[in-house]
Amino acid sequence: MPEIAFINLCLKAFAFIFIVALSVIGVKSQNLASAKILSSSGSVQITRQTAGGASRVKLRAGDELFAGDVIKTGAFGRVVVGLKDGSQAIISENTTVEIKDTNNSPRTIFNVLRGKTRIKIEKLGGKPNPYRITTPTTVIAVRGTIFDVLVSDDETKVFVEEGEVSVALLTAPDNQVILSPGQFTRVKKDQPPQPPQQFKPGRNNEHFSQTPANSRGRSGFDNPSENNPGNGNGFPGSSGNAPGRNPNASPGNSGNAGGGRRKP
Repeated sequence: MPEIAFINLCLKAFAFIFIVALSVIGVKSQNLASAKILSSSGSVQITRQTAGGASRVKLRAGDELFAGDVIKTGAFGRVVVGLKDGSQAIISENTTVEIKDTNNSPRTIFNVLRGKTRIKIEKLGGKPNPYRITTPTTVIAVRGTIFDVLVSDDETKVFVEEGEVSVALLTAPDNQVILSPGQFTRVKKDQPPQPPQQFKPGRNNEHFSQTPANSRGRSGFDNPSENNPGNGNGFPGSSGNAPGRNPNASPGNSGNAGGGRRKP
């Protein structure tokens, strides 16, 4: 009998250690940073999920973002977010974006809940990273590098500036529409993506400039051959902040991006 009691004690101790180990692994996986803030201005609110529930956190440029963090910008708010591989996104004013876990597969980086976001995916080995972006109606698989995601109450619009993306209804991911440079599509609730349509270059620039009210201001992707010392205020993920590119570029100029854009 003493032997049986000893064996039961050992089994309980092993089970306890196993549960603790799983908990530690879970905590570590939750603490893996998914992105970081490269710059912000205006009204910006960040909410983080903790053991005690959701709470607001104060972050500044250089601070890390974790899966589950929700960024909400108000009027004139603007945040530039960077990923580990150099990919970045501009989160425009009056926009809500949830940071996702890029360590899981498929690698979903953002859930754009509302508003306007411009995303640039950095290339590795000559090919864009296989990322996804979701909205309440849509799943966007990245095949290209520069695109805009505009989300209203029941509709998502996707505009491709460079490369290609595939767009599908969230509930029917196999029914895809492929967008090439200069094309956009609409996805309404419970409806498949509309056929690609043409749009004029620079259509959304005013939403992503550092001065949204001034759509004539210098924008990103213009003069990529420059090599001036940057101050970090340009669009990270445009011609700035990637090796061999202009670190002093300004935000979001889809009009001057490369990629064989078609004329409307």
